[in-house]
Amino acid sequence: MRIQILEESDLVYGDYDKRIRPRINQSQKIKVNTTFVPQSVLEFDTSEQKFSVLGYFRVEWKDEVITWTPKDYAETNYIKVPISEIWTPSLIILKAFDGDGVVGSSKTDISKIWSDGSVQWVPEGIYSVVCHVDIKYYPFDEQTCTVTYYVSDETIATVMLDHPSDVTLDEYTENSAWKITSLSIKRYLLYNTYHLDVEFKLQRRANFATFTLIMPLLMLAFLNICIFLVPVGSGEKGSFAITIFLSYGIFVTIVSDTLPDNSLQISYFLLFIIVLLFMSVLSVLYTIIQAKLMASIGDKECTINCLRSKKRSTNKLMPFDPLRGYADAENDPAVTSVGKVDEPDGSYTWGRFLEKLDVILFIIFFALILLSTAGFFSLMLQRVSESSLSEI
Repeated sequence: MRIQILEESDLVYGDYDKRIRPRINQSQKIKVNTTFVPQSVLEFDTSEQKFSVLGYFRVEWKDEVITWTPKDYAETNYIKVPISEIWTPSLIILKAFDGDGVVGSSKTDISKIWSDGSVQWVPEGIYSVVCHVDIKYYPFDEQTCTVTYYVSDETIATVMLDHPSDVTLDEYTENSAWKITSLSIKRYLLYNTYHLDVEFKLQRRANFATFTLIMPLLMLAFLNICIFLVPVGSGEKGSFAITIFLSYGIFVTIVSDTLPDNSLQISYFLLFIIVLLFMSVLSVLYTIIQAKLMASIGDKECTINCLRSKKRSTNKLMPFDPLRGYADAENDPAVTSVGKVDEPDGSYTWGRFLEKLDVILFIIFFALILLSTAGFFSLMLQRVSESSLSEI
């Protein structure tokens, strides 16, 4: 290709070959300055571990071949040239989610060239990379995703890639699900070429998960222990227990769909659901066993006396009759037992034993729910406090 805008006396080379680095002395390296400007986090799919950000690169370098004197060309200080007609650094995104990490793959991109050979190229696009997801503290988690790019087919002897300025959020639009807590840039040498890491630290906005997952789950947990308050004879205790159990199964499905298939880490929130699910299973088993016992031996005398009302005293007041003497304590209805506490009708059946057992299990399960909930939120608050301290 020949640059038609310039006279041959102004050109270093008569013909421009975009396959050759635009240097008069090919032993000299080209310094490529880049600036990444994020505009919005479009998607962060934690189940697929896909992080997508909308933004653009501001790429600048010096082309020593295309130069001219502005006064010789009607004070033309810059021109716009299709990027396909000049040499450009082949920027590649590492770990691109779709496998195509080429930056500025569109042939319609336009570059801006100044008279001294300065070139500016601004490729814009949606850059999707694979991001490792830490699910331990879901939904109060923080994630770190990195957009890594380099110049392919070049070495440090030919191209020096740099990011001289910090990454800013001047043009950024907030995402409704994730908040960027910090941005950093790092340059390092790998495989004899420079690599640049743009690191995003993201914090999940937990309001949605709190009101749609955590709060309903806690309500369901306290509703689960109400199974022990339902009378056995109502006929609805078993169906109520099964309904609560199925509700927990729905929650496990919802949470599992939002998390990656990761066997290396287990979410504390998922463990919390499993604990509540296990308690629901126990309550269902107890309800089934209780119904079976009530149907078979509910009216029979209970042989387990641990929950039976105890007698505080066995002293009896026996009335004295001058004609009959002392009354028969066993047969005389006038005999009054002092301090005796017995069942209302004098019988202690398996049905009454199970009713008292319901009250005890209600207290035990209520305490277990409080302890598991307190343990879960203590872990979450500890994570939040650590994140706050790290930001400071």
